[in-house]
Amino acid sequence: MGLEFGELPIRIRKIVYYTLCSSNQRFWAKSVSHGLPNLFRRTARAFVPTVPALLMLIWCIKWSTAEYRRALRKNPKLYENDT
Repeated sequence: MGLEFGELPIRIRKIVYYTLCSSNQRFWAKSVSHGLPNLFRRTARAFVPTVPALLMLIWCIKWSTAEYRRALRKNPKLYENDT
């Protein structure tokens, strides 16, 4: 049949494809000198807007849990005259 990938009748011109052999790639290149400072910079940048929201969330959870438990308690004054 002849029409398989790599043998199609369409030619694309003026496009150059570059590939690297996997054995020539350096996977850990600049990971310590560039990657770690970049990680710390991004973490510090995201820390400022995130912390107030997290603190508010923690406060809301603690308040709602305490209010829920307080609402579940029975009032002992309602049962003083029971015999």
